[in-house]
Formats: sequence, structure tokens, C-alpha cells
Amino acid sequence: MSEARPPSRALLVIAGLLTQIVGVACLIAALAALPMVHDVHGSTGSVIVSVVAALAAIVCGTLVYRARLIPLALAIALDVGFGIVLPRGNSTIGALIRILPEGDTSTANTLVTVAAITMFVTGILCVLALPSALKVRRWARAQITRDEARDEREIGGDRASRPADTLKGIGQTRLTATQIVSMPGAPMHKRPLIIAGSAIALVVLGVVLIMTSTGSSSDPTAGSAASQGSAKTPVRKIEAQGAGSAVVVHFVDAGVSPVVGDAGVVASAVGDAAEIAVEPTPEDLLSAFHAALGLGDPAGLSALLDPKVFAFGPSANELAEGREAVIALLKRAISAPKKGTLAVEAAHTAIGRDAQLAWIAEEVSVGRKKFLATVVAGLHDGHWMIFALHWAIAMPNDTAYALARDGTLAVPDAIPNAHDESPLAIAMRTALASKPSFVEARSTRADAFNFGSALGERIQGGEAIKKTFTRIKATIHLHDAVKVGMIGDRGGWGAANVDFTDTDRDGNEVTQTFRVLAAWLHEDAGWRIVQTQWSNPR
Repeated sequence: MSEARPPSRALLVIAGLLTQIVGVACLIAALAALPMVHDVHGSTGSVIVSVVAALAAIVCGTLVYRARLIPLALAIALDVGFGIVLPRGNSTIGALIRILPEGDTSTANTLVTVAAITMFVTGILCVLALPSALKVRRWARAQITRDEARDEREIGGDRASRPADTLKGIGQTRLTATQIVSMPGAPMHKRPLIIAGSAIALVVLGVVLIMTSTGSSSDPTAGSAASQGSAKTPVRKIEAQGAGSAVVVHFVDAGVSPVVGDAGVVASAVGDAAEIAVEPTPEDLLSAFHAALGLGDPAGLSALLDPKVFAFGPSANELAEGREAVIALLKRAISAPKKGTLAVEAAHTAIGRDAQLAWIAEEVSVGRKKFLATVVAGLHDGHWMIFALHWAIAMPNDTAYALARDGTLAVPDAIPNAHDESPLAIAMRTALASKPSFVEARSTRADAFNFGSALGERIQGGEAIKKTFTRIKATIHLHDAVKVGMIGDRGGWGAANVDFTDTDRDGNEVTQTFRVLAAWLHEDAGWRIVQTQWSNPR
């Protein structure tokens, strides 16, 4: 009835050990990130879920040694779940990467990718270990059946008096058949614990998968900024129809069709019910802007731009002023087709507002191109308009440092010197004269935002931005002139080229000239920066 040789547990041991290592690594990372996520008002809930999921992986990894099928199935799901979540930049990983020196971020992202691949490999090993688990369980049942028959025959069923049959384990550890499957008639008091433990693990797994599918943990800097007047929108796909300045935007995932005109969104329909907007919002402006981009519609874009709008484009020589120049810049950047539409998809959108001023930052894909974009908008004549725009293509830090060392990193065209001595222009020049003055000029608002030059470099919250730039070992100073514009009585924008000097991972001093667009708000203490975007021109 029993097999000639005990079956090998090598694959089970490897799969279980790797699952435990994955659990321990994720547990350490989550616990280390928790204080930082809290400091930047991030989503601590996602970190707590990561902690519980990591503990579940450790427990399941231990039970995989014993060929337990339910823990093995849960280990597969947890390994794969961690592998999916990790490279998406959840709160845990995002918070840890943010504290690294700028030159080490690319290396950290590479390590994250390697770790994610390792987790997928571990999940595959768990799948491959399933036949071994079934074989070990058959062996255990055969051993118990044989010993039961022997007990009845030789010692009258006294199990305590017979030697235990064991299966070779790790080192001196031995595994008995009854540790793999329960003996017939064994007490049931442990089964509720097993059921409860499995239920908890399944709940944790479900939360992890839901968060992965919705992207709720993808931005570690979201936090409670919404309570201060900002909004963070999830990834959404937009289809645009129509021509001219009136377009209809279909939100694929929300089922809402706002009607957009020259004055922004004026009505929206959900099902058969219609609601008239009392006051336009920055979100309405952003929806109309995406729709006009998708259509490549000059009239639609023109209706959203201030006549004196200013824009930075992706290339070193793209500096535009006025509606026509900015529309030409955008159409050139997105490669707008003469016919048809482009799909527009936005992610990691952050919106802040104070009275007549709004600042918006997002990663936006138009067709096959992805951009980092900043909009500084104002409420004018009852609708929102764009006063300044920063439209850039992200550049990996390793690439930027290599080009800067070689002397081939593009230097942006100089900003014409208008010899502006307005209070806002003076504030802009002062803020960018040095790193301490830049830190001092930052607002402490929770909806303040900073966009870096590479993907994933997002910091939300004024205090977090101040701490980050204080910690960075670099110097900054103004490269040439500044250009500013007022929005209402308390808002404004400023544009400048800024020299940023620090050392790369090899200790070489490197200077990059960034383009910087800043949104300004006049607070009680004076002019303060509520948003910035830094970009490497191409």
C-alpha cells in the first residue's frame, strides 16, 4: 500500500522557502515605509494590507513544507499578487524609492523589477510543486492506513506504542505522516482555526487584487490632500466625438457624457437624468482639454486657452506664447492626425485650487505618446482657462546624467529678459537663486505638488516637498531670465530655466539645466509656490 521510497519534497521545500523570503522582504519593506507614508499623508491603508499579506505569505510558506494544498494555492496567489503590485509603485515601494538619492532611483527601479520577476518565478515553482504535494499526501495516507492495520494486528490499536513513520525534512527536521494529513478519527478542534486562517488569507488576497486592479495604491503621495481643495482622479480612458469648440466626451469607465462648449462643461447626463452644473470646475476644464487633444481640434483648444497663454514644449527650442503658437506646439507634440481621433488616457492626476487659481499635474498619454503635463489655470468670465502649460516627455535619470557628463544634454533656449520688476517676478528670481530660497518659497499646503523630470517622481504635500528638497545634496540657481503672469489678484505662474548641480553615483559633479514652471499663490506670508514641474528638454 505504501510507496517503496518516500517521495521527494525538494520542490515543496524550495517553493515554501522562497514564499517565506518573499513574505519577510515585503514585511520589512512595508514596516520601513509606514512612517514615511504617514509623513507625506499617503495611503497607510495599503501599507497595512501589505503587512497582513506579507504575514500570510510567511505562514503559507511554512505550511507548503507539509504539502498543505490550501496554503499552497494561497502562496501561489500571494506570490503572483505581490509580483503584480510591486512594479506598479504602490505606497510601500514609492515611499522607499523617494528617499533615495536622485541618481539611485533608476537602480532601485531595476531592483524592483528583478524582485517582481522573482515573485512570479516563486509562484510558478508553487504551481510546479502541486504534483509533489499530491504525491506526498498519497504517501502520508498510505502510511497511516498501513500503520492502522499494523496497530490492529500487533498492538491492539495503541498508536502511542508504535514508532512514528517520518519523511526526511530540512537538516535534522523530520516530518510525520500525521503532520501532512489528519488521522481518521482525529479531534476536530483545530479545524476551525484552519478555516479561519484560510478565510483571513483569502480576504487579504482579495483586497490586494482589488487594489491592484483599481490602482488605488499607485500614487504614494495622494493622502488627504482632497480635504484641502485638491482632487486625485484614477486612470480613465476618454473617447472624443464632434468638431469645432463643442465636443462630447465619453468616460468609458464612468458612463458619464458631459457636453463641453466654449464655457466648459455646461451639463452632464447619467442615464436618463440630467444635471446642470452650477459652477464650472478645474475637472471640467481638464475633461474638455483631453477631448480637444483627442480630436486635434484647434477651435476646441483655442476656447480653453487664455489669449496670452505661455507653454514649454518637449524640445529645447519649444517655448511658445499666445494661442496660435501653443496650439501649434501641442499639435506637433502629439502628432495630431488630419483625420480621426487619438485615444487620451490620464493617470496620477493631482488638482489643487484656491479661489480663482487652479493647478493640475498628470501623466497623460495621447495616442502612443506619454507626457508629463502641468496646467496653471484661472477662472475668467465664468469659466476656467489655461494660462500656462508645461508639456514634457520624461527622461530617465541615468540617461540625463550620462548626457550631462558627455556634454550632450540639451540646454533649453533662453527665456527673453523682459526686465520685469513686479513682486511676482522678484519672488520667482529669489526662489530660484538657491536651494534654501526655493525651500523657503514653497507653500505648506497639503495640495501643493512637485513633478520631477522622470516617471514616478511625484511629491504631494508642501511639507513633504520641503523635506525632500532640504535633503537633496544639490545646488540650484537661475540660468537666465524669468517670465511671470498674474491670474486674478492672488494667483500667478512663473517660468524659468534652472541649473541643478549634484553628483552622480560615481561621484562626478553634473549640472543639468531644467525647465521649470511654477504655480504661485499669494498667502498671508507673501508669494508661495504651490506647484512646480522640472523637465529635461530634448
